Parts: sequence; C-alpha cells; structure tokens
Amino acid sequence: MNLHALRIFTQIAKLGSVTHAAESLLVSQPAVTIQLRKLEQEMGMKLVTSKGRSIQLTEAGELLATHSKRLFALEAEIETKMNDFLTGKRGSLRICSTQLPASTVVPHWIVKFKQKYPLVDVQLYKGNTDWTFQQLLDYSVHVAFVYSEQQGESVESHTLLDDELIFIVPEDHRLAGIEVSLEELLKEPFILREKGSATRRNVMKLCEAVNLKEPESVLQIEGMRESIEAVKAGYGVALVSALAVKNDLHNGSLARVFVKDVFIKHPIRLCTRSNEEHLTTTANFISLIKDELVKT
Repeated sequence: MNLHALRIFTQIAKLGSVTHAAESLLVSQPAVTIQLRKLEQEMGMKLVTSKGRSIQLTEAGELLATHSKRLFALEAEIETKMNDFLTGKRGSLRICSTQLPASTVVPHWIVKFKQKYPLVDVQLYKGNTDWTFQQLLDYSVHVAFVYSEQQGESVESHTLLDDELIFIVPEDHRLAGIEVSLEELLKEPFILREKGSATRRNVMKLCEAVNLKEPESVLQIEGMRESIEAVKAGYGVALVSALAVKNDLHNGSLARVFVKDVFIKHPIRLCTRSNEEHLTTTANFISLIKDELVKT
C-alpha cells in the first residue's frame, strides 16, 4: 500500500475536503486529487464521492479512514517513544553497588533521577567489590558504585566522595575512644567481612604492612550494616565506613578506637567500562550525580 497516498487520504477524511487537505499539506489540489485516485486504483474501490464543495466517504472509505487514523497515530507514538529513548527520557538503567554506597548516597541519586526521568526503568543490585566489578565487566549493568581503592581491569572511575575507614567497638568497650597500637587492637575479637570485600582486604593489608598476624578470634559476617549491628550487640571490633556510622557515633551507640599511625582514606567511586560511549540514560544519570555533588 502506498503510505504517502494513504496519509493524504487520511487528511482528506479528517477535513472533509480535498481543498482543505491540500492547504494543510502545503501541496496543490491537483496533486492531492492524483494521490487519491492512485489509492482508489490500488484498493480497487471508490473511497470518496463528491458532495457539493466537500466530499463524502464511501462505506469502504469510512472503514479505511478508521484504520488509517489508528495507523498514523501509532506512527506518531512510535516516533515519540523513539525520540524519548534517544534523549534518555525512556529506556533502562541498571546499577550495581557495594553495600555502603547502596545504603547511603545511591538511593538519593536514583530518586532524583526518577523524578526527572520517570519513564526510565531503574534497577539497583548490591554485592561486594569483586562481584560489583564483575557485573560491570560482564555488561550486566551500565554503571557501578564501589567503596574501594581497587581498580578493576578495563574500568574508568571517578571519585565522588572521600570517606575514611575506622575501627569501631561497642559503646562500653574498654578501648572506646582511646588510642592504641594496631598490635593491641588485633588481640580483640574481630568482625571481618566476607572474602571479596574491600574492608576485609584493608584489615589484611594492615596486618601485612607491620608483619602482624591476622586477628585470632574472628566472626565473619556478610554486609557492612550487619557487621555494624553485631558490634552494637556487643561483639568486638570492626573496620567500617565513617559515613556509615556517623549517626551511631553521634548518639553514643558505638565508639571509635583510634589506632596509632593508621589513617585509611576510602573513596566512593563511580565506575564505567573504559572507552565505551555511554547510552543517553547513563550519561544523564552521571550528569545528574555531578550536579548534585556541586550543590552540596
């Protein structure tokens, strides 16, 4: 079917006049008439009849007009949706994050993004550092947030916030609020994160750096928030994000232990795959985060 002729016929049916259809389409009346006749020949039936200075649709013309209006309305909807996809108003955004960013800053950024782009499907996944990098490299997600100095292969990163890893103990612990050596601290029962966690690696690096053995009494817990809750419940020492326990330290439900000559700066970083052109939705999300950080 000649869609150009069908489009002209649809405009004739809408306006009830060949003359008015020609004016609206910015073409001559004879050109409109020619296209109408070609369509009637192609269909093998009469679509319009004259009615004074206007036209009247035949029964076949009425049927065709009903369907052609739906066809071109669908075309307009497709164009709108594809344009929305091109500009990032539609589409999908898959994000993975280590636990600390996922439980602190990332939800805020996602909410801001959804408020601006409500038609974009956003999904957030959580895991430890190794898993998060692997999800990014496997193309399972578009962007990743990590709480780590570790640099994955083929990954570009941008530091968003600087945080510090600190040692915490229960509020009534004998070491609460005082400064001790790392050797003395390691004699205490310790909570360690699961293998693949950046905070666990930092504990091991500290031990290796000063030739100390790993903590003897260890409770392994998956998840930073879960580790913090275990310390609150009264068990030993944990290395955690200062950002994650800011309120707990303020209200006195936890206490910090200061370790001599130990300061562990730990950034929250946004990671993408190297040398890859971002989808519009991803680019819009990254741009929004940068704008939010400027405001703060």
